[in-house]
Amino acid sequence: MLTPAFGEKLSFHARHALKEARDIARYTRTEEIEPRHLLLALSLESGSLGGILLENIGFKKDAVGKLCLKKSPANKRTASSDYSPAMSPAVQTILKRAYVLAKEHGYPYVGTEHLVAALLESDDESLLAIVETLEVSEEKVRTALETHLRFEHFPELAKMFDLPDFPLSQGPHRERETVNNTSFLDQYAIDLAEAAGEGFRFVGRDREIDRLTHILGRKEKNNAILVGDPGVGKTALVTALALRMKEGLAGPVLSGKRIYSLDLALLVAGTSFRGEFENRVKELLHEVRQRHDVVLFIDEIHTLIGTGNTQGGLDAANILKPALARGEIQVIGATTFSEYKRHFEKDAALERRFQPLPLAEPNAEETLRILEHARPAYEAFHALTIDPEAIRATVELSVRYIPDRFLPDKALDLLDEAASLVRHRRAGNEKSSFSTLLSLERELAEAESRKEDLIAKGDYDEAESVKRSVSLIESRLQELAEGASSAPKSKKVIVKPADILEIVSRATGIPFARLSEDTPSARLERVRHSLRKKIIGQDDAKAKILTTLARSISNINDPNRPLGSFLFLGPTGVGKTYLAKVLAEEFFGDEKALVRLDMSEFMERHSVAQIIGAPAGYVGYGDGGKLTEAIRRRPYAVVLFDEVEKAHPDVFNILLQILDDGQLTDAEGRRVSFKNTLIILTSNIGTASFTSSAKVGFAESVPGRILQAEFEAIKREVLEGLKKELRPELLGRLDQTVVFSALDRSATQEIALLELDRLKRRLSAQGIALAVPESVSKWIAEKSFTPEQGARLIRKNIQEHVESILAEKMLGKRLPKKLSLSIRHDAVLAR
Repeated sequence: MLTPAFGEKLSFHARHALKEARDIARYTRTEEIEPRHLLLALSLESGSLGGILLENIGFKKDAVGKLCLKKSPANKRTASSDYSPAMSPAVQTILKRAYVLAKEHGYPYVGTEHLVAALLESDDESLLAIVETLEVSEEKVRTALETHLRFEHFPELAKMFDLPDFPLSQGPHRERETVNNTSFLDQYAIDLAEAAGEGFRFVGRDREIDRLTHILGRKEKNNAILVGDPGVGKTALVTALALRMKEGLAGPVLSGKRIYSLDLALLVAGTSFRGEFENRVKELLHEVRQRHDVVLFIDEIHTLIGTGNTQGGLDAANILKPALARGEIQVIGATTFSEYKRHFEKDAALERRFQPLPLAEPNAEETLRILEHARPAYEAFHALTIDPEAIRATVELSVRYIPDRFLPDKALDLLDEAASLVRHRRAGNEKSSFSTLLSLERELAEAESRKEDLIAKGDYDEAESVKRSVSLIESRLQELAEGASSAPKSKKVIVKPADILEIVSRATGIPFARLSEDTPSARLERVRHSLRKKIIGQDDAKAKILTTLARSISNINDPNRPLGSFLFLGPTGVGKTYLAKVLAEEFFGDEKALVRLDMSEFMERHSVAQIIGAPAGYVGYGDGGKLTEAIRRRPYAVVLFDEVEKAHPDVFNILLQILDDGQLTDAEGRRVSFKNTLIILTSNIGTASFTSSAKVGFAESVPGRILQAEFEAIKREVLEGLKKELRPELLGRLDQTVVFSALDRSATQEIALLELDRLKRRLSAQGIALAVPESVSKWIAEKSFTPEQGARLIRKNIQEHVESILAEKMLGKRLPKKLSLSIRHDAVLAR
C-alpha cells in the first residue's frame, strides 16, 4: 500500500490508471493487480503521455485488451462483491522503478510515462509474452522511451539496475522518513540565506530593513509586502534580511527563523486537473505550520491571484487567506506599484492581511555606494579591474540615457555588460591561438571516433595508422598548452569610462563621439553652433535661449523647476517648431527627445485626462497619459505644447504645476519629474500684425532701421495682446517669452539654400555631384515666400521644381556623375 507522500507524487493520470488497474484485476477475478492489468489501464488512459507512448510503440488498445482480459477461475475470495485486489510484488517493483526514473530525470511528479518506462523494463513473463505476441521490437521501445523521457543512456534491461528499497509500508518510522525526504519546502522553495552564498553584499536600506523587521515582529498583521518599481532591490532587501536572521542580527523575534522563497511556477507545474494544485498548496501550508521557523517570501505576489484556478478550483490567494487570517504563517511579498494597484488592491480581504512597505528608487549617491561594494564580485567574475571613474560614469550615464529603467538595476547591468565587452575584446586578441586549439580538438575527436569505428569493423591496420595521428594531435595540443602557460602575462585589463560610453552608444544609437564630448560646456557650445547654422535670423530669440540654457547648465537656477521654459510667439513658418527640434537633437543628443502635444486636441475639458491618464472607472484607466508616460520613458526631453492658446483653461492648471514644481502627478498617483526637461509653448497670437509687417519687409529697398522699429512696435502690441489671452500666473512662471520676427528676403533665400544643400548631400551619397547657382536658391525663395505661410513652401517647391527634374535625369539610360541646375524661362533646368 502506498504512503500518502508517495501517492502525492503521482499525477492525476497515474492515480487514475492505478484505480483502473484495480478494477481490471477485479473484472478478471485475480487476487492481485498484475503488470498486465497496469499495462491495459495505461493504454486506456486517454489524454495521458503514457497512453500516447504505448500507442506509438505499437500497443494498440484492442489488441492489448484481448490479451490482458483473460479471466481466471473464480474462487471464494474473488467471488465476493467487496473484495479489493492487492498489488502484486511485480507491480510494487514497477512503482518503485517509476519513482526512481522520475527522480533521476528531475520530474517533480511520477507520471504515466514513468510507469510505462518501468513496465517495459520489467522481466515479468506475462508482459514479455504480450510484447512477443504484438511483435513490438526492442529497438522501437528504446527509441520511443529516449524520445519521450530524453534519456541519454536508457538501460538495456531492468536486471542492470540495483533498485533501491523505497519504503511502501505504513510503519510510523518509515512514513516519517519518507515525508522528511520529500519536504514540500525543499521541493517548491529555496532558503534565501543559503542561496545567497558568501559573495552577496547589500548596501544601504537600513531604515527599510528595520521597518520590515518591526512588521514581522508584530502580534497581528505580521505580513509585509514590498512595493517598488522593477529593479530597485526588493528581492535583494529580503535576501539581506535572511542573512541577518541566519547570523542572529535580526532581533530576538526573528532569531532562528529562515526565509524561504516560494517558486509559484514550480508549485503549479503538473497540476492541470482539479484538486491537484489545492492539495499541493495545503500540504505545503501544513508543513509550514508544523515548523515555526519559516517565513515565506513570494516574489511577484500579485500572481497569487488566479494562480492554480483551473476548472472552477480555488486560486492560491484564496487558499492562503485563512492561514494568513489565523496568523498560522508569515509571508513577505514583493510587487510593483502598478501591479499592486491593478491586482492586489482589488482583493480587499487579501490586502488587509499585509502591511505595505514602499521602496523608492535609490538616488545617484546611494547607487554609487552599491556599485562600489559590487565591484569586487564583477572584477573576480570577469577577471579584470574596474576603474573607479568607470563606476561614477556608469551611474551618471545610466541615469541620463536609460530613463525607462530604475537604479540600481540599470547601473549594474551597464557595468556588467561593459566588463563583458572588455573581456571579449581581450579574448579577441588571443583569437588565432584559440581557433587553432579548437580546430585541433575537433580533429582529435574525429580521429578517436574513426579509430573506434575501424576497430569495430576489424580493420586493425588502418586503426593503427589513425592511432598514430591521434598521438601527433595530442602532442601538438600539449605544446600549445605549455606555450600558453609559459607566455608572459598580458598587461592588466581595466574597464574605463570609455567602455561604459561604448555600451551606452550601442544601446541608444547615439554616436560615441557625441557621448564622449557631452560635457555641459561642450553641449552649450554645440547648441550655440547649431542655432547659428540652422536657425536663420531670430538673433534675439537665440540669445534668450542660450542665456537660459547657460543658467541651467551651471546649476544656478532652481533645481526643482524645469531646465528652461519658453513661450514662442510669431507668425507661422518662421521656425518656432524647428527650433524645438534643433534643441532636442543638440541639447539632449537625440532628435527623438521631443515630446510634442498639439493643443488643438485638448480643447474640451475632459481631454485633460489624455495628458495625465483617465481616472479610475473611466475607459483607458491604467493606460497612462500621453505626456506623463512619454516623460516617464524619456525624462531628458523637450516638451512642446504647440498652439497653446487653443487648449482648454484646465490644461493651464497642469502647465502651472509643471512650471512651478517641476513635476506632475498622473491619474494613478505616480509622480513624474520634469526637472530635466525644456518646456516650450508656441502660440500664433498676433499673427495678423506679423503678416502685415512681413509684406512690408519683403518689399524692395526698405531700410533696416525701419524694419526694426516696425518689429519692436508689433512686439509690444503682441505682448499686450498676450496678457489678455493667457493667465498672468502662467506668463509669470515662464523663463522667457520669445517673439520671432517675420522672415525677410535674405532670410528666406538662406533657408532655401540650406534645403538645397541637404539635397546636394543626399545626391553626393549616391555618387552624383550637384551644382546649384545662387540664382536657383533666389528663384526658389521668391516663389516660396508668402506672408501667410512664411518659409513652409520652400521644401514643397524644391520637391516640385527641382527633385522631380533630377529624378527624370537619374532614371535615364545612364546615371549622370555631375548635374547642374539653372533657371530658364521661369523654370528650373538640370543638365
